[in-house]
Amino acid sequence: MSLYGHEQDEKRRNQMLEQTPGVQIYLQPIAPPAALGLAGFAGSTWITSSYIANWWGSPDSPTIFFPFVGIFGGLAQFIAGLQGFKARDTLVTVINTMWGSFWIAIGILYAFVAAGALPPHSVHTHFPELASWFVVLCVFTWSSALAATARDVVLSVCLFSLAVGSTIACCLFAYNGGTSPDSGSGDGLSGGVTRGIKAASYFWMLSALCAWWRVTVYLIEEAYGPGHAITRFFVIGRTPMERRAPLIIPGLGEPGVKRGVPKPTPV
Repeated sequence: MSLYGHEQDEKRRNQMLEQTPGVQIYLQPIAPPAALGLAGFAGSTWITSSYIANWWGSPDSPTIFFPFVGIFGGLAQFIAGLQGFKARDTLVTVINTMWGSFWIAIGILYAFVAAGALPPHSVHTHFPELASWFVVLCVFTWSSALAATARDVVLSVCLFSLAVGSTIACCLFAYNGGTSPDSGSGDGLSGGVTRGIKAASYFWMLSALCAWWRVTVYLIEEAYGPGHAITRFFVIGRTPMERRAPLIIPGLGEPGVKRGVPKPTPV
């Protein structure tokens, strides 16, 4: 090959490496993953928090309802969080995968308790292992609650109530005010620790109710449309920012996606 031909090949190779490829991105419409995620969260949170508040049940109840908590509240919510990637919804991805993982873990934990592999551990006593995980839950739930203030009031109240209840529970699980090595801060079902965990459960129940309301809005809006009288009854308090948001949001800097018009491929 001549020197001139070699230089031409090198020039074309450099042009090919420097040009921006003409990539087309197709978005696949899907149902809002938040609907499934919030439904799973609401169900598992309401059952567990109402039990912690001593509204119903016995000490053995968690070993009976753990399949529901682990599957609908955990697995289904986790799947919804993964679908948040496809929907380009960072809030759904973070909050639902995190809490879905938590409920899956709780379901597995109670399965071991039911099988006799682990002893039961009351939430009314010192629980440092659970407190350490609640630190993570609290930090990211507070961050998600702050982000939800740009969307609507109901979702914001849902996440702020969840964050407050989780923070109270985290402090109580970490607290060890007793002298017994077995119970630590345990105080039966009438002391200050129990009253504190009940307060946390009421915040969780409020969060579950808000999640149920938000899921209902998703269902009603899809069934009747945004302008129907039934839809207008289910108020969620959308923020002005959310009402002005475009139906299709341009690229948000996803990996592999470059803003702007691709350069034409040289002939």
